[in-house]
Amino acid sequence: MTKISKIYYTKSAPVLSFEIFPPKKETGIELLYRTLDEVNPQKLGVDYISVTYGAGGLGDNTKTCNLAQYIQTHLGVTALHHLTGVNQTPESLRDILAKVEQANIENILALRGDLGDKTYVNVNYPYAKDLIYGIKQLRDFNVGAAIYPEGYTGNPITGISIAGTKEKIASGADFLISQFFFDNDMYYNMQERLKNNYIKVPVSAGVMPIISKTQIERVTHMIGSPLPTELVNIVHKYEDNSEDLKKAGIEYALKQIQELLDHGVDGIHLYAMNQPSVLKSMLPIISQEIKTKHFFENNISDHG
Repeated sequence: MTKISKIYYTKSAPVLSFEIFPPKKETGIELLYRTLDEVNPQKLGVDYISVTYGAGGLGDNTKTCNLAQYIQTHLGVTALHHLTGVNQTPESLRDILAKVEQANIENILALRGDLGDKTYVNVNYPYAKDLIYGIKQLRDFNVGAAIYPEGYTGNPITGISIAGTKEKIASGADFLISQFFFDNDMYYNMQERLKNNYIKVPVSAGVMPIISKTQIERVTHMIGSPLPTELVNIVHKYEDNSEDLKKAGIEYALKQIQELLDHGVDGIHLYAMNQPSVLKSMLPIISQEIKTKHFFENNISDHG
């Protein structure tokens, strides 16, 4: 398939991608395959699909690799294989990369991984930059890295780390995907800081719809900052009606995306959470927004 950085540099419209994870149960895998087939991401112009890695880096990457291979072989879309540094050794990294390469997967998202459990260690690859460097030393993969518009839990600094971002790029990161955020101004501030520091690698804006009450505490912990007032009001208004909350959460995320596209982002990365309702309701609209905006801008430039 295609190296993802090449998609960013050659596509004239914003890049469209989304994230899924390998379900633990066989029934979940079958449902996900069926959903992906029904959505038909290639027809919608999805440029790549990212597949997460097991929590804490434990176990092998078979499920991630199999799902990524299915995406490329059956859906005809480029896959992005996640990989974490937690509990990784040079030997295990070498084995995983060989398996990924054998599956004809060319793109890896290199992450530090979750350190929430005491059994998780990062002796060999304590930071994402170390994992990125390790991958680049062993194989010629296109490597993506994460960027955090609002900072992240455990980091006392609010907003992105310019130094950390530069280290990831110096280690070999070819493109960046942002953590999800709910306040677009945080992303615009990040864009400005990247520009002012001459960081020019492509960045996709990560968006996750709030679709349930149980999701709220988890995501606010992950981003390390409170939800915007508008979104808090939505949650309070529909907290006793799960379907209305899901609908309102999706509408909020779509509004976010429309404004991000108007602001000229390099790409949109949807955190789909394996939810059929998210994929089926949001992807066609995002795809159409990108096509319409691209068509309009092309006509404006053509007629000078």
